[in-house]
Amino acid sequence: MPRIFKSWLASLSSVVTRSPPPAQDPLEGIKRKAYLIATLSGLPAILLVWLSAGPTGFVARVAFPLFILLYLACVSALWSRAISIRTVERATFWAGVLFAFAQLFYVLYSSANLLDARTTITEVSYTTLTFLYVAAYLVFDSRTALRISLTLFAVELSAVVVKALSEPLSGLNSVEVSWLVRMHAFMGAIIALAYAMSYLKDQLSLQKDLTEAMHLLAHTDPLTGVANRREILSELRKETGKSMRYERPLSVVLFDLDHFKDVNDAHGHDHGDIVLREVVRAERPVLRASDRLGRWGGEEFIVLAPETDVREAGLLAERLRTKIADRISDSSPAVTASLGFAEYEAGDTPEVLIKRADQALYKAKLLGRNRAEAAD
Repeated sequence: MPRIFKSWLASLSSVVTRSPPPAQDPLEGIKRKAYLIATLSGLPAILLVWLSAGPTGFVARVAFPLFILLYLACVSALWSRAISIRTVERATFWAGVLFAFAQLFYVLYSSANLLDARTTITEVSYTTLTFLYVAAYLVFDSRTALRISLTLFAVELSAVVVKALSEPLSGLNSVEVSWLVRMHAFMGAIIALAYAMSYLKDQLSLQKDLTEAMHLLAHTDPLTGVANRREILSELRKETGKSMRYERPLSVVLFDLDHFKDVNDAHGHDHGDIVLREVVRAERPVLRASDRLGRWGGEEFIVLAPETDVREAGLLAERLRTKIADRISDSSPAVTASLGFAEYEAGDTPEVLIKRADQALYKAKLLGRNRAEAAD
């Protein structure tokens, strides 16, 4: 039990001391606008509650003015972008906690009995705490938010129970007991519902990430990060369909690294993998946004070039060849590439188009390698 308690305290203390994440929240802009609208809209309501509370009492004279000052400071920080959303969220949350418990303890222990404090606690303290139980899941991760919510709930319940037990037995009637049970059952249900919704959201987000990861694995070559054979064939089917329908040019360029087996034999497969990754990195700047680079297999790659005729494909192939031949690396040996290119002709299937480019690639190898040849 002591170990669990220490773990609980450590997790709570880390909420305040935890360093900010290195990456900016991608939703910061949206959150800032939403929070700014919400805070400006809620300000009249807060002022109305303050005025209706009257000029007397610690809460009305001290706690509420301080809370409103902090509230206005948060509005200013949101407007000026001087402070990160993460800092504003946490500062506002803990200010709300401080206000709720200052008000709760003051009302509890300045009242003659629990019956006198019941209305104020219900209208202000429990309303504020219920809001904080939900807000915790917007500010912290699900597990931290659950720990914070349960801790706030336990502290509040303990304070009320101590007050109730300090009264004579004749002073605690069934109405007060019923009120205590109803209020805490309601707040407990809110905590459970908020956690369930947050947990469900986390699981849906996890499933989405897993689905995207599986899709990436199914369509991407894991070594080089470019499209794999399955994905490139699927893209080629779409492009040949467009070329057939709209009579637009389409070309493919196949290239194979020359004597790549010698690289693996002389330097090891690790260096061979480095060569493949560096070749892909070197080729990317040559390609247009509409071109698609894929790994066809082993040391062989393919480029889909929509809106590209055979003359333009020849220029593209030569740029690719030059980029590979001129690649300089301290970590891997130099290589060259042989390239074959072909333009789509009416009636070509993806397989036929690739076969013609492959025959051109074979011709480039026969003619001495490190060259680009067009399909016959």
